[in-house]
Amino acid sequence: IEDTNLPPAAEIRKAVNIPVIALGRVEVPTADKVIGKGEADFVAMGRKLLADPQLPNKLMAGQGDTVRPCIYCYTCVSAIYTGGHTRCAVNPELSWEFERKPAIAAKKHVVVIGAGPGGMEAARRLDALGHRVTLIEKAERLGGTLRFAALAYEPNERLLNWLVDRIGESNVEVRLSTTASSELLASLAPDEVIVATGAIRGMPDIPGNQLDHVYSGEDMRKMMFGESSEDLKRKTGLFTRLATKVGAATGATANLDLVRKATHAWMPLGDKIVIIGGELVGVELAEFLHERGRTVTVVDDAPRFGKGLTLVRRMRLLAELKSHGVALETGASAIAITKDAVTFTGSDGADKSVAADHVIVAKGAEGDTSLADALTAAGFSVRTIGDAGGVGYIEGAIRGAAEAVVQITT
Repeated sequence: IEDTNLPPAAEIRKAVNIPVIALGRVEVPTADKVIGKGEADFVAMGRKLLADPQLPNKLMAGQGDTVRPCIYCYTCVSAIYTGGHTRCAVNPELSWEFERKPAIAAKKHVVVIGAGPGGMEAARRLDALGHRVTLIEKAERLGGTLRFAALAYEPNERLLNWLVDRIGESNVEVRLSTTASSELLASLAPDEVIVATGAIRGMPDIPGNQLDHVYSGEDMRKMMFGESSEDLKRKTGLFTRLATKVGAATGATANLDLVRKATHAWMPLGDKIVIIGGELVGVELAEFLHERGRTVTVVDDAPRFGKGLTLVRRMRLLAELKSHGVALETGASAIAITKDAVTFTGSDGADKSVAADHVIVAKGAEGDTSLADALTAAGFSVRTIGDAGGVGYIEGAIRGAAEAVVQITT
């Protein structure tokens, strides 16, 4: 919590005659107020400086909105426990500042397909180096699955907004609601193509997965943002379809903070939720739903939950879920869905049944290189980054974008 350490720092400041340094996940506007009111002499920002070492210079230049945000994912802190290089999910140059400087080669026209975190990062980097960039996105908005990740975990929205703003102030040509095809690319005649279309999220072969109260991760994403599909038309009632459609038409679902607040009052989900899938998406979704008053159980065959989360964030999140009463059923087998429950064999060998008004299947994501393969076969020079090449989440997308730009420009 941002201000946990600030009140004690202010009290200490009153009692001593030496400089006081406050710290602890403090955002820049709050830090400015604290120092301005004399409640601390300095505010320490360790992780923020790893995310953007130019933070002090940008603030002094009045460019605070250009500071690359820390998303508090604990990638940097977790590296301490693994003995590897210090890493940052949003700053791939960290620890490699002198090894990953792209050369400025002859200017090229690069088409980037997919405007999620990897695609936007690649586009903005290429633009900054003076290349001509066309960014193609099939959806109506920039962001890709980062929008859904930002809904479940608010700090991700800061990265989303930062990337969108950087694209907005760049010379990147953005084509929304556009499907990339060999014919379209032939008309654009790019020198290089980057495919950043993300993973595919199929429905695993679980008995009962066709029932109307069972949602896939893709169903949830579409429902939250007012999109439609034949499956959702079958699974949701008229009121839900109208509400989400109105939200999309008015732009309400584009406002993630509004959606987060609104879902505390209403969601088209029952009180008892079972999530099948204990990786990053499943446990963050469990946190999101618990905070909105649902009774949540997470079931998976994995022996440990939280794959995709960094070590420290996984430890903290799983501990918090357990302390809040979220049931975490690891090592489950024979998982099946019935009309009002999820049944499985627990890790102890006992048969179990958990009542469920709705079931969310949050697993089954995998890379999808079909578009990249087709474009390569058509004769284009193609690089695949992000989840399209294998699920790597935000850090994988951002690092992949940086590496692709180096390859293109050297």
